[in-house]
Amino acid sequence: MSADRRAVRARDGRFRGGVMIRVAVQVGLLLSLAASASAATYYVNNQLGSDRASGLEPEPRADHGPVRTVRAALARAGRADRIVLAATGEPYREEISLSLPRHSGFRERPFVIDGGGAMLDGTVVADPRAWRHVEGNVFAMRPRRLTYQQLFDAGQPLERVPMWNAYEASGLDPLQWALLNGVMYFATEENQTPPDHALRHAGLQTGITLYDVRHVRIENLVIQGFQQDGINAHELVRDCVIVDVDSRANGRSGLSVGGASRVLAERCNFYSNGRVQVRTEGLGELELVGCDVGDDTAPAYEADGRRLLVDGQPVLEP
Repeated sequence: MSADRRAVRARDGRFRGGVMIRVAVQVGLLLSLAASASAATYYVNNQLGSDRASGLEPEPRADHGPVRTVRAALARAGRADRIVLAATGEPYREEISLSLPRHSGFRERPFVIDGGGAMLDGTVVADPRAWRHVEGNVFAMRPRRLTYQQLFDAGQPLERVPMWNAYEASGLDPLQWALLNGVMYFATEENQTPPDHALRHAGLQTGITLYDVRHVRIENLVIQGFQQDGINAHELVRDCVIVDVDSRANGRSGLSVGGASRVLAERCNFYSNGRVQVRTEGLGELELVGCDVGDDTAPAYEADGRRLLVDGQPVLEP
């Protein structure tokens, strides 16, 4: 084969290859735009909804009203869809798990969970018989899950105090609690017992777990009372944005990012969590912008991941 013919064939191959690449990019873009244009909104109302409904209407209407649980909305939702919660005054007592492409979005249109100001609550009520009298106004109870805990009265987190041995239980002031060797100690108000209080403790594991998702936005939500984390970006989470979220009084942390995940949190509040407010691990990357991170009950940060930025400044492990 002559040099001229080889040159022509090479030029034709590059031309065809370039055309194929451009066509593939255009097809991918068209598919993305088509999926984005057809994205649906699913409504959740834990008072008026039914998990037999379609979830496509915010008000009950035949079979097309809201669903009752976020879990049911996630079962119906697809890529780049939006889930909107109604703030009914009653917490949503469930765990949320987002995983794989169906719970992902696109750069132009993310998969959205809009809490609408509602609360996601992981607490449970102990059997009144689980509490035993210790002395005075102090009672004790061993919860099923022992690693991390929180105690609430009427939906508000109670003050936890350190306790090094059981003899210190008598020093608890009313409405204070402590955790020692897997046992929760609680001081009631005068002449009351635990059933006289609206007590709940952390029972569900994690508020929102994200795994192998891209382009997700979580907004306008209060998350509290989970035994582990309020939000956990567990593995392979990309381009996740958390906006206007309060993640408080969870057993371990308000937000945990690990496993080569990348998360941006804007205007969020993390406080009263058990071991640390915000943490990174592994190859996790987290950027906080305009967030309020307390250190009232535990350190503000645990930076064991690849990167943790607070308003543009890196946080380093001491």
